[in-house]
Amino acid sequence: MRILVLHQNLFERLAYERAIDHSVHDVVYAGTPQYLANIPAHVRCGTFPLDPARPVTHQLRPWMAGQPPFQRIIARHEKLITPAAELRDAFGIPGMGAAAARNFRDKVTMKRTLERAGFRVPRFVPADGLAAPDRPGAGPGWRGRTIVKPRDEGGSQGVRLFETLDEALEFVRAATAQSSADPAAEQGTGGGFAARYELEEYVEGPIWHVDGFLFKGEAVVAQPSRYVGTPLGFENGAPIGSVQFDHPELTEWAVRCVRALGGETLTFHLEAIMTPSGPVFMEVAARCGGGYIVDVTERRTGAHLHTLDMASDVDDALAERFLGTPAPGLAHGFFLFPGHVHGGAAVSVRGARVLLDDPVVAHHRIAAPGTTTPTSHSYRPEHLPLSGVVRGPDPEALVRYVERVLAQVTVEDDHRLAHRLAEEAGELLLKLRAESGFADPAALKAAGDRLSHEFLTAALAAERPGDAVLSEEGKADAARLTAERVWIVDPLDGTREFSEPGREDWAVHVALWAGGRLAAGAVALPAQGVTLSTGTPPPTPDSPADRLPVLGSRSRPPAFLTQVAGRIGAELAGMGSAGAKTAAVIRGDARAYLHAGGQYEWDSAAPAAVALAAGLHVSRLDGTPPVYNRADPYLPDLLVCRPQDAAALLAAVAEATTGS
Repeated sequence: MRILVLHQNLFERLAYERAIDHSVHDVVYAGTPQYLANIPAHVRCGTFPLDPARPVTHQLRPWMAGQPPFQRIIARHEKLITPAAELRDAFGIPGMGAAAARNFRDKVTMKRTLERAGFRVPRFVPADGLAAPDRPGAGPGWRGRTIVKPRDEGGSQGVRLFETLDEALEFVRAATAQSSADPAAEQGTGGGFAARYELEEYVEGPIWHVDGFLFKGEAVVAQPSRYVGTPLGFENGAPIGSVQFDHPELTEWAVRCVRALGGETLTFHLEAIMTPSGPVFMEVAARCGGGYIVDVTERRTGAHLHTLDMASDVDDALAERFLGTPAPGLAHGFFLFPGHVHGGAAVSVRGARVLLDDPVVAHHRIAAPGTTTPTSHSYRPEHLPLSGVVRGPDPEALVRYVERVLAQVTVEDDHRLAHRLAEEAGELLLKLRAESGFADPAALKAAGDRLSHEFLTAALAAERPGDAVLSEEGKADAARLTAERVWIVDPLDGTREFSEPGREDWAVHVALWAGGRLAAGAVALPAQGVTLSTGTPPPTPDSPADRLPVLGSRSRPPAFLTQVAGRIGAELAGMGSAGAKTAAVIRGDARAYLHAGGQYEWDSAAPAAVALAAGLHVSRLDGTPPVYNRADPYLPDLLVCRPQDAAALLAAVAEATTGS
């Protein structure tokens, strides 16, 4: 038999070799180069490289026309289900055709089909049907919380939740108008926003999923589970979990849904919202669920869904050899922490070690500190900072354990790490200040610098072991000049103010320079109980700035700064710590911060990072952007202000300095 496999998965995870005897069958894998590369060299097969920028059917249809006929087409990835179905129809190959595939790929089509079959679905309307209220299913009929979702995506990608229907409608109209104004984008996405999206009434209730396999319409495997958290939460950065339960009524209902959609021989992943009056259909896919669903389903039912489905398709008979011994007395579950929301940043996992020692944990994966995250949505464990499988006789106990993991474990990206380290260093300095007193200012300054430096460098070595560090209190290391990521820290900015009773204008600076830019940063003002960071920057202040002061150095402001402040009708005021002065501008307590008395990179890196994230203007006094991680860390001047003040201030600086 000739078999074409549309391949967009990890070869070993799908277990193709278990399901298909490659020594007997003539197998060709069609996939992009990155997926063809994960096929082991010993596997006897042909390959067809796909261009990811071109539709799959456009590439395979002419090639298949010149090939000996294929008897089967296998596709295990959601986005390849429709191309596989279209090719089956075109070449008369058995299996799911395009009509059935639409029921499992288009969320409007699947809900219309099930609604006609008598199943309860949320009220919904396609975005391109909003102007036609007489169309079946087009009239919204609700006013409250509303979901806007793509009709053909999985894993809650692109899904938005709005508190009211009116807010959702406003978003859809704006997105439709923007899509219509860009013909190239509309053509590239298959008809524009309105054709690709739907609106759906938000239904309250816990979300369940049922995963299984039908063979010629008969349920061979069907396992219900209850989510801890939601797929939409996972898409937006929250961890998710799942635990298996016995629920015969839901299982039977889910199988009837799949049959009503035309499912005959297929694996499926169906999601439903459980309400007091019964389940409400959410969506279904003609594929296995992500994360550890295949793993935990096999642990409980004995069936490996991928191999069972593929082997049964190839054999045209139920592949009973892939039906193992069930273990119904033991429930299984999993937890997953998303990686895509960190946008490629390095991360570390905190608070997991003790929890992972619990005997309910069957296995887990935890990323090493400093591991870089993926930029695209993924449930695959190898792409996640932390994931694991749990098992035990009591599913409710497993739910409680998963809830603890989700609540107590933290994944820190660079922004959160900078925030925490600056804050914790500040707490150490407050304690030192309280215990030591102010009788010996020089000793207090030295102790503060040393304590904070040792803490920050040790913490960065543990959390980001591959990164370089430039610290005011550290030794120069030329290796940082070629490093991809460099932390620039000032363990105690404003040592003079730190050593004076009652002063609050001192800070801790932690910044990351990566990819030629300030990638993350935090400024802690411990005596004020405030930490500002790039992870959650405050909005640019919109209060009137006319009467606010311009801030300069407390101890050594150049004379021309007074002239600059006067030219915009402001007074020059002194304050300690570059971080404290920048924070005052960010928080709307000052109009601008100008410095021209000499600084180093550690003085301005973190303040500049946070100010930029807050939408402020940051530059040298000549208007050029500051550049960091140079061989000579001297960086003598800085301007931080609201964008609307930048031109006037830079002009005033130029006039004042030229005049002098």
